[in-house]
Amino acid sequence: MGWFGLIAGALVGSLFGGGGSLIGGLIGNFAEEAIRGRKSKTDASREELYFLSALSAMLAKMAKADGRVSQSEINYVRNLFVNSGFSGEKYEYCIRIFRKAKDDVHSIYDYAADFAAHSPNREIRETLYGILWDLACADGSLSREELKILKELPPYLRISSARFNFEYRRRGGYSGSSSGSFKNGETQADPYAVLGKDRSASNEELKAAYREKAKKLHPDILRSQGLSEELLQKANEQMSILNEAWDAIRKERGI
Repeated sequence: MGWFGLIAGALVGSLFGGGGSLIGGLIGNFAEEAIRGRKSKTDASREELYFLSALSAMLAKMAKADGRVSQSEINYVRNLFVNSGFSGEKYEYCIRIFRKAKDDVHSIYDYAADFAAHSPNREIRETLYGILWDLACADGSLSREELKILKELPPYLRISSARFNFEYRRRGGYSGSSSGSFKNGETQADPYAVLGKDRSASNEELKAAYREKAKKLHPDILRSQGLSEELLQKANEQMSILNEAWDAIRKERGI
């Protein structure tokens, strides 16, 4: 199915399980515009369309968190889409969703909860959360409003609240840096948070958690659940973080 046919399908509620989907409704609004404009065709899966819509909407809400969208945030969003390989109608679609969601009545928590309800892969949701952190830190600092959102967002995305502490510490305490290192003294990130476990977990529990997350980060799994080829690099970063965390745990425990 081409791009035009895909988004037009949202109008009849058959795309993502009916009218109860917030993001499906956002896609449906764009579909009406596409029909009037008679967009040409391009390739996209239904899952990819849903992910791109959720990503664009949540980026818009994060950028607007402090009441205004800064030039550095605009540049980050554009560079993210361009560097991810988006072009033509796909790029236009993401930008239009961003603009539409920026000023609509829904909150970032609404979009996060809706996306989590339709995205079974927690690793994809963690990848999206990491992208939101990158945007928030794009200007080298975090506003009080951005910090509040990032702290409150994990339950809505159905990811561990420990992920907030991990992202905070790997960025050097909100400095805007993103070394991702587990060897930075006071800014050392907690490798157990990456595995979604605490320090009381047994070696076997940790091994099982690592294997399960590594399996879900496999490119074939991510493709089947909506992550585009262009954004697989972001997921690869998650795999690198996972491996680094597992190495740190193994050295600590001697396993």
